[in-house]
Amino acid sequence: MKYARFERIVILVITIAIAVMAAAMVVQKTDGVEVFGHAMMLVVIVASLYWGKRGAIFSFLVCFSAYTAARLIWIGDFSYSTAIQLIAAKFLVFGILALLCSYMRVQFRYFFVKMEHQDFIDDETQIGNERFLVKELASRINENERYDIPFSVIDFSLDGGFVADLRDRGVSVLRDLSTSVLKSDTRSVDELARNRNDLLVILPSVSREGAQVCGKRLETRMRKHLGQHLHDGDMERILNLAIYEYPGDKAEVDALLARLNTELT
Repeated sequence: MKYARFERIVILVITIAIAVMAAAMVVQKTDGVEVFGHAMMLVVIVASLYWGKRGAIFSFLVCFSAYTAARLIWIGDFSYSTAIQLIAAKFLVFGILALLCSYMRVQFRYFFVKMEHQDFIDDETQIGNERFLVKELASRINENERYDIPFSVIDFSLDGGFVADLRDRGVSVLRDLSTSVLKSDTRSVDELARNRNDLLVILPSVSREGAQVCGKRLETRMRKHLGQHLHDGDMERILNLAIYEYPGDKAEVDALLARLNTELT
């Protein structure tokens, strides 16, 4: 089972559970604002699962603000002290849901791939390895040839000496960047992989313009993270960014795939 499918199953089960409980609240003539607040739980869950930390923070702020405003405007038969208690309870519920769901997205995303394809996961970074990268590139190329669907590849290349030096000091910078940046700031449909000292992101159905925006955002976060390990500030030598769009950069992507196949044989 892929993570995306697991994600949909979790959302479906939670949606059914929340819908049943909301229906029960309506039948019991529960206050309408409380039914609304109950439904907002689903918004927090979906946003946190699909968009990670950013989705969790945004949905929490929006849903909590909307519920608080509704509760204070339509206070109903409740006293103000009771209304404040209800608002505090929703603050805790929304916050806990946002934290748990964003954590699940980050930690469980590659768990299912590892279960199905142990040889497709890089042990150090826990993202796709070279075999996984070959499989995904070949799949995207075939998809483009059959359905004319473009895709882009973002390649972050780190200096080998820098990576080795930190590894000797007990720091896996590739693992740190994969966990702290790539896993937490990419979509569930994006694929992540490692090739030696390169970290790659495959963006399905994304053109060069979209890949440039995504690459710049990830590069900024990576440079900030790497800054704690650098003393000379030579960031340009340490980290390089390359973006390929298929089929626009067909030659470069085909060359990458050919090199990977050669290394694996």
